[in-house]
Parts: sequence; C-alpha cells; structure tokens
Amino acid sequence: MKIFTDSRTIIGVAAAAVLLVSGCAKEVTTDVSNVNKEFMDAWIKTRHPGTSPTGLGVYIVEDIPGSGTAVTDDDMYLFAEYTSTDLEGNVSKTTEEKTSQQIGSFNAANYYGPRVLINSRSFTETGILETVRGMRVGGTRKAVIPGWLNATNDYATAEEYRKKSSGSNIICTISIVDKTTDITAWEVDTLQRYVARNMNSVDSTKFGYYVRTLKEPTSTEKFPNDTTFYIHYTGRLLNGHVFDTTIEDTAKVHGIWSSKKEYAPTMVTMNEEYTKITIGGDDSSEGTTVIDGFSYCLSNLRPYEKAICAFNSQIGYGYSGSGTTIPPFAPLVFEIEVVDKP
Repeated sequence: MKIFTDSRTIIGVAAAAVLLVSGCAKEVTTDVSNVNKEFMDAWIKTRHPGTSPTGLGVYIVEDIPGSGTAVTDDDMYLFAEYTSTDLEGNVSKTTEEKTSQQIGSFNAANYYGPRVLINSRSFTETGILETVRGMRVGGTRKAVIPGWLNATNDYATAEEYRKKSSGSNIICTISIVDKTTDITAWEVDTLQRYVARNMNSVDSTKFGYYVRTLKEPTSTEKFPNDTTFYIHYTGRLLNGHVFDTTIEDTAKVHGIWSSKKEYAPTMVTMNEEYTKITIGGDDSSEGTTVIDGFSYCLSNLRPYEKAICAFNSQIGYGYSGSGTTIPPFAPLVFEIEVVDKP
C-alpha cells in the first residue's frame, strides 16, 4: 500500500555525480546521499529555521494535537486523511474532495475520505509512519519527508536510509481519524451500525453479510443452475458513494455517467457454485465472475425480487480495494433488482 511513493527521485541541485577537473577529464565521484542531506538541511534552514529532525530524519513543521487516544505500535490500521505536495507546494496526492476540486483533479467517480494506512514499513512509507508516531486520534501534522524516507524499506538508522533508499522529497499534511488493532472487527462493527440505520437491523445470514428484501419475489423458488436472468444493480460504499450502476439516471445523478458504457439490464448466468456465477455477456458470449459478496447475493435471488445486500471487504475487494473508486478494507452495499430481459 505505497500511497506516497513516487517513481522520481529528487536529488539536490548540487548533486552532480561526475566533475571535470582542470580540463583533464578526471572523474571525481560524489556521495549522493550526503549531497541530498546537505540540500535538505539547507532547504529546512531557509524555509523552517530551527526545526529539528526526528530520529529517522522527518521534520515536523506543524503539529495540532488530537484529543483521542495515542497511536501505538499495536495499532496496525490507521484511518487517515492526507495531502502531499512537492517542495514547491504542487499537490501530488490527496484524499480530500475540496483540495481535489481546488487543483482541478476532482472526479465524481473517485472515493474521497479517510484511507487505511497499515502500520508496517512493509506496506507504508517509513516517513509517513515516522510522522504519525505519537499522534493522537483527531490530531494533524505537517511534515517535510526527505526522499530517502519516502519508501517502504526497513532499516535501523537514518544513515542507512540515506545511503540505501531513495524517493521524492514531499511535504505531507496528515490527520488521524481513527485506528484499530483488528480491521475485521472494525468492519463488522461498522456494518452493524449501517444495517441498524438502513436495513432495519436485519440479522447476518453469513459472517459479514446482510441482506434485506425490498420487493417480494413472484416465486419462492430460486433460479436453477445454468439458467439466465437479468438484473439492474447499483453498488455503493457505506458513505453513499456510488461506484457502479446499470441505471443511466443513477449514473448521471452521482456524476459517474460514461458515454463508453451501455446502461441496461445485465445478464446473470447461474452456477451451482455461487463463486462461479457470471454477469454480462449475451447469448453468444460468456460473462465474467464477480466478487464473492455480490455473487452470493445473486445466488439467493428469486424471480422479480429486489434486495439490498451489504458485506465486508473479505468477500469484496479486501486490502487492495479497486482503483480510485473503492478504497482498501471497504464494506460494500449492492441494491439489485431482477427485471425483464431487455
């Protein structure tokens, strides 16, 4: 989950690796790590004089303490809002909708809001973890992170990072919204609160899975294996963000309409194993399989039924999420209706 790493490496202006001396073309090599450090020291002295680095070399330039509990090494999952820029203030990444609108990169199809940071150097950049160390929930910090800490390497000392690691220098403003040691328990708790508010507190029929019938079916019999039927559906995050739909008006209302997509009922092909159910395709082509939570809901539908199902990320998109629309560890909600063949 490398959220801040950039493929470029910013070295100082003075970081010339080879010098020509006295016109004799003699090569003199320069320790790039030292040049990078000198550049960063000079930049900090000019922009934030008197600021001292942390143990690994991050510069905290603003610190607004939170009133919640402190982040510890046991808190494996941190929920954070952040914006990162280069040293000139150009935004490279943000989780904030308002900031995205201000810089002209806003896309209604994208998810904006807290992201899960895994509190491990194997998944999250060392500089970010160094920045949030000791923060409390509700707090905000702004930090200058040298390029050698903007990577997911795991070394013991600041010197090792400077000599062995590289990345882009960034300025990151980060706020801790929540934290947990058990992401599965957090998801289940979040789902239960959503179900209580929006699904009449229906009971779970499968671990991390909830379903409520919105329109009664015309038959109590489920669709047999290998049969096909058609559905309209809309997929949402728990905060209401619509990431996919077969209904054109819904797509337009939520700003995700695309001229490249055909908005019409989609075909479902049943299978004895729900994980092998497919959607899409037609009489001459096969459809594609879908995430387990969606296919499990499809497996239990009956003729002309309309239902809403909600499930955790273990049967959704898991720790990876899906592109810019579905963040990692996101419970999902699908509203599905069985309709006539178009």
